[in-house]
Amino acid sequence: MAAFFALCAIIGTTIIISEDLADTNTLGILWIIVSCLLYVILHEVLHLLFMRMFSGRKLKISFAFPAISVSCDDFFSRKRFITIASAPVMYLGLSLILLLLILPEGYTFLISVLLTLNIAASGGDFLQIFHALRYPQDALFQDRGDETAVYSA
Repeated sequence: MAAFFALCAIIGTTIIISEDLADTNTLGILWIIVSCLLYVILHEVLHLLFMRMFSGRKLKISFAFPAISVSCDDFFSRKRFITIASAPVMYLGLSLILLLLILPEGYTFLISVLLTLNIAASGGDFLQIFHALRYPQDALFQDRGDETAVYSA
């Protein structure tokens, strides 16, 4: 997993340097850091919203710096589990691409950083999806925050 994050960081850095985006950045480093922190929170909120939509049960939020995670005692079908896991990368990715197209050039650096963060922060989600795809359609998944329980006949 660390190799995946490193690869995303290398790719993102390469794009930023090769396009000279840092030179056209109109935002200060503080805004970039704040934006990254807000991204991480929004990423987990999307998991939370989809878990809540598919379940009426109480949700749990865990903070263990530098990670935030959400969990639920409910059981989710494979399709819903994959939807919950993929929601942030899909919705935030599309939103960031739209912002890249409509915001002035001075924001390209920030959006590029956030797009890279979108892929890197979703590494665990991708692993969950690949793991879920190995189970039959009727398998049930329970996200406990630090582990995922799978029940299959």
